[in-house]
Amino acid sequence: MASPSARSTTNMLPADLTTFVGRRHDVTAVRQLFSVSRLVTLTGIGGVGKTRLGLQAANEMRRAFPDGVFLVELASLTDPNLLPQAVIDAVGIREQPAREPVAVIGEHLRERQALLIFDNCEHLVEAAGDLAAEILRSAPNVKIMATSQHVLRIAGEHIYPVPPLLAPDPGDALQPGAAGHYPSVALFADRAAAAVPGFAITPDNEAAVVRLCHRLEGIPLAIELASVRLRVFTVEELAARLDDRFQMLREGNRNLPRRHRTLRALIDWSYDLCTPTEQLLWARATVFADGFSAEALQEICADETLPGDEVLDTVARLVDKSVLLREEEGGHVRFRMRDTLRDYGRARLADWGDEAVTARQHRDWYAKLIETAGREWAGPRQAKWAARLQMEHANLRTALEYCMSTPGEARVGLQMAAVPWFWGAMDHLTEARLWLDRGLAQQTPKRERAWALATAAYIAAFQGDLGRMRTCAEEAHGLALEIGDLRALAFAKHVLGFVVSLVEPDSPDAITLLTEALAQYDADGSISQQYTDSLLVELASVYLLMHEHERAAELTDLLYRRCRASGERWNLSYAHWLRGLLALAEDDPDRADRELSEALRIKRAFHDTLGFGLTLEVIAWSAALRGEGERAGVLLGGVDQIWRTLGARQLRGLRPRYEAMARVTLGDARFEAALERGSRLSVEEVLAVGLREPATQASVEAAGAPVRLTRRESEVAELVAAGMSNKEIAAKLVISLRTAEGHVERALSKLGFKTRAQIASWVTEQQAKHD
Repeated sequence: MASPSARSTTNMLPADLTTFVGRRHDVTAVRQLFSVSRLVTLTGIGGVGKTRLGLQAANEMRRAFPDGVFLVELASLTDPNLLPQAVIDAVGIREQPAREPVAVIGEHLRERQALLIFDNCEHLVEAAGDLAAEILRSAPNVKIMATSQHVLRIAGEHIYPVPPLLAPDPGDALQPGAAGHYPSVALFADRAAAAVPGFAITPDNEAAVVRLCHRLEGIPLAIELASVRLRVFTVEELAARLDDRFQMLREGNRNLPRRHRTLRALIDWSYDLCTPTEQLLWARATVFADGFSAEALQEICADETLPGDEVLDTVARLVDKSVLLREEEGGHVRFRMRDTLRDYGRARLADWGDEAVTARQHRDWYAKLIETAGREWAGPRQAKWAARLQMEHANLRTALEYCMSTPGEARVGLQMAAVPWFWGAMDHLTEARLWLDRGLAQQTPKRERAWALATAAYIAAFQGDLGRMRTCAEEAHGLALEIGDLRALAFAKHVLGFVVSLVEPDSPDAITLLTEALAQYDADGSISQQYTDSLLVELASVYLLMHEHERAAELTDLLYRRCRASGERWNLSYAHWLRGLLALAEDDPDRADRELSEALRIKRAFHDTLGFGLTLEVIAWSAALRGEGERAGVLLGGVDQIWRTLGARQLRGLRPRYEAMARVTLGDARFEAALERGSRLSVEEVLAVGLREPATQASVEAAGAPVRLTRRESEVAELVAAGMSNKEIAAKLVISLRTAEGHVERALSKLGFKTRAQIASWVTEQQAKHD
C-alpha cells in the first residue's frame, strides 16, 4: 500500500564547502533590501556568484525567519508544472494529493515567518514569477530571494545586480601586498592554496596574480577554474597563457556581452586543456540533471570511443580539474557539475553528435533502475531502494521528460510511471498523476495503457478523487479484458476492488473482486510481491470492517509470514497495524499497543503519512479504551490534520464508539480542547505522543503536562500576544534587541512553536483558563 513521505526541518541551506571571500558590502546591501522588500532578485551573468552570495546573506538572516530558510533548487527542472512540487519538497510540506499544490503551499506558509530562495530561475522565469507572486499574496510574513540571469518582473520585486569581484588594474601603482585587499585576489589566493598547498601571494608573483584577476574580470567561477590550473603551471605561466588566449578570443562572438565572452573563453581554454577522453566524458556527463553515481556514468557514457574501464580514471581527472564535484550523500559517492559547465558541455555534446544517443541511454538506464527496484522492492533492500530513488529523483524526471516529449517513447514512459509503490516512497503522488496524464494523452499500446490507467485509479484513491478513481479503474479493467492480458486484468480487478471498498465499504463486491485478483496473482506467479501484499492489506481490512474477524486474522497472519520471509518492511508494518486492530476488537488494548507501536516505528522509517494516520487513529482508540481521554483527544486532533492533507478519512465506521468513550472520560469541553491542541502539533509531535516518547514541550503539554516559562519569558510572550515586535518589546522592557530576540526564541522552543501567532494563541488560551 503506497504512501507519501515527508521530512520536517527549518533550515535546508547546504553547508559551505569553501570559505566565503569578499562580498561583505553585497551581503549588507541584500540584507538591507529585505528590510524594505519581500522579494529580492539577485541578477548577474553565469558564474558571477549569485547563489553563493544569496546563501551567505540568507544564512546571516536566518534568525529573522523563525519558521525556516529553504533553498528551492530549480536548475534541474524543465517542466514549469513541477515548480510548486519543488517548493513543497524544499519546505518539507507533507503531500496533500487531494488539493492543488499552490493552495497547499499558501496554506502551509500563511502564518509562518520564513524565507524561500528560488535558485537559478532564468529558464523558468515566468512560472517562478507567478508562483512567487501567489506565495507573497497568500503568506504575508514570507519573503522570497530569487537568483536569476533575468528579473522576474512582478510587482514588489527589488533587483540587486551582483557585480563581479573588484579586481585591481595592472596599470595602477599598488603598494607591495596591497593587492590582497581586493576580493578577487583574495579569492584566487584562497582557492589556489586549496589547489596547491603552500601557495601564497609573494612580491615575486603578485603582479602576475593582479594581471590574471584583471583578465578574468573578477568573475568568481572563472577565478576558481583558473586557480586549479596552478597544479600544472606557475601563476606567471598561467597569466601569460590566459593573456594570449583572451586576446585571440576578443575577435570572436561580438554579439555576446563582453563578460560572457570572457567566461566562455576561460571555459574554452579549460576544455582545450583536457584530453579528448576527458572532453568527451565532460560533454556526455551533462545528460544528468543533478548528481550521479560512477556506476551510472559508466553505463550511460561508455562505448567503444570511451571504454568503460577508462571512465573512472577520467572521472578522477575531471574532479581534479574542478569540472566535476565529488560529494558524499547517503553513504554513497556522487558527482555533479556546476550549471555553467553543464551548459557549456551540452553545447559540446551537440558538436560531438552524441546528444540523441546519450539522452536515450540515460533514459534506458533509469528505466532499468525502476525495473530493478520493482523486482527487489519487496525484500530486505526496500529502505535502501526508497532512499536511492529519492536521491535520483531529478534524473528520473529527466528520463520521464525524454519519454513524454520524444515521439514514440511514451510507452516506456508509462511503464516507468505505472508503479504506485515508487511514487508513494518518493512522496510524489501528484507528480505521478502529471506523468501518467501526459503519457495517456498519447497513442500507446493497450497493455501499457491498462497498467497506467489502473495505477492512475490507485493513486486517485489516495487523493480522494472518487470520480477519476472509478472511471480509470473501469477503463483499465475493460482494456485488460479486451487484450486478454491476465496480469493486467488481475491488477485492474485489484484496483477496482479497492475502489469499491472505499465507495461501498459494506458491499460484498469488494471481497469478490479482491479475492479473484488474489487468485490470479497467485496463479501467475510473475507479478511483484508488492502488489499481492498490498492486496492482502486491503482485503483483510474489508473483512475486518465487515466484522469477519476470523477471516481477517487468517489473511493478516499470511501477510505477516510473507513479509517476514522476504524481508519486506513496508507491508509488514500494515500487518502489525491489522494485528493491532484485531486486538482492539477483542478489547485487549495492551496487545493492540504493542502491535501498533511496532507498526508506527516501521512506518516512521519510510515517512508513511497514510500509515501514520491509520495507525495513530487506532492508537487513539486504544487510549480511549484505557481511559486515557486526554491522550486520545490529542491524538485524534493530530490525526484529523493528517486526514485533511490526504483528502479522506479511513475506517470512518469504527471511530464513533471510541470517541464517545473519551468524551465520557473527559466531558465534551475538555475533549474538544484536547482535539484542538492535537490539531496544532506537527506530525512528528503526534508520533511522539503516539509512541509515548519524550518530545517537545508542546507535545508534552498536549498530552496533559503544563509548559513552564520563566517570569521574563512569560512577560515577553504576553507582549508578543499584544502584537509587539522584538524592537518594541526591547524598548518596553528596557533590554537590548538581541536579548529580546533571545527571550522570544526560547519561548518558541519551549512551547514547540514556530510562529509568533502560535505564541499569541497560547497566551490567550492560558489567560482563559485562569479567568
